[in-house]
Amino acid sequence: MRYAAQKTAQFLIVFVIVTFGVLVAMRLGVNDPARRMLGGTATQANIDAVTAKYHLNSDYFTQYFYWVKNMLTLDLGRSEIFSTDVRTLLRQKVPTTLLLTIYAVVLALLIALPVAVLSAYRRDGLFDKSAGFLSFAYVSIPGVVLGILLLLVFSIHFHWFPANSNKIYPWDNPLQSAKNFFLPTLTLALPISAIFTRLLRGDMIMTLQSDFITLARAKGVSPQRVLWRHALRSSVFSLLTSVGLQLSGLLGGAVLVESLFGLNGLGQMLLESLLRGDLLVIQTATAILVVGVVFTNLAIDLLYAVVDPRIRLARALG
Repeated sequence: MRYAAQKTAQFLIVFVIVTFGVLVAMRLGVNDPARRMLGGTATQANIDAVTAKYHLNSDYFTQYFYWVKNMLTLDLGRSEIFSTDVRTLLRQKVPTTLLLTIYAVVLALLIALPVAVLSAYRRDGLFDKSAGFLSFAYVSIPGVVLGILLLLVFSIHFHWFPANSNKIYPWDNPLQSAKNFFLPTLTLALPISAIFTRLLRGDMIMTLQSDFITLARAKGVSPQRVLWRHALRSSVFSLLTSVGLQLSGLLGGAVLVESLFGLNGLGQMLLESLLRGDLLVIQTATAILVVGVVFTNLAIDLLYAVVDPRIRLARALG
């Protein structure tokens, strides 16, 4: 209970600081927020109505109070720039970015886990050196360059995947959805997989030199079991931490990838909202991102206890 209370308190503090900071930042230097939200052609009557509805002529704390109140009642307002209410807009955009993020992290892990384990097992061998070179290359190549290269090779030259990846969800057409999301996913996953690989390789090398690994080998445990059960399980803490950090940092990459491949998701919507000053969309999208990042890190934190029961015992005693 104490652990749950601490995490809840941390979540509330982070949520308030970030969302209130966004509210203040979006209003600094703006003399008429309602006009900015409605556009330059709005009538004075509409401006006055929006100002009164969202209390835009009040102080920041009052505005924030009413915004949180509206959030809790799911009254997210209307985006005049996108000509729809914010709830409908988010329902259209969030699944695309969510799927792209999940696909990218899963694919990165599927690449990184076997490569890192084999690199650590065959340290300084040909496979390890080749994997190290490729990891360095993937991290060094800018995302936009990697995305363009993938488009040129797999879409323009071989025509294996569509160049404009219209968002088709897996529950509508699984095969077409996989084809449309593959190149954007690969663009995000390759640099992340390189980071995961280098982190896990370093931890695996240290773990393989530990006394309990030597004891397991002396008992006749097979090399596969030593690697995949004993060594890997004790080496994933840095990897789990990195997964949480990369998930929270994927939005920047998602903005670029969604624009490059024509995926109209949350990242692209947030960028357009920032450029056009859509305050309600920016505040709500930021709140969703904060909640997503916090819960992701909470899930990673809980996974620590699954991997190492000693952590679970320490929390129970605490």
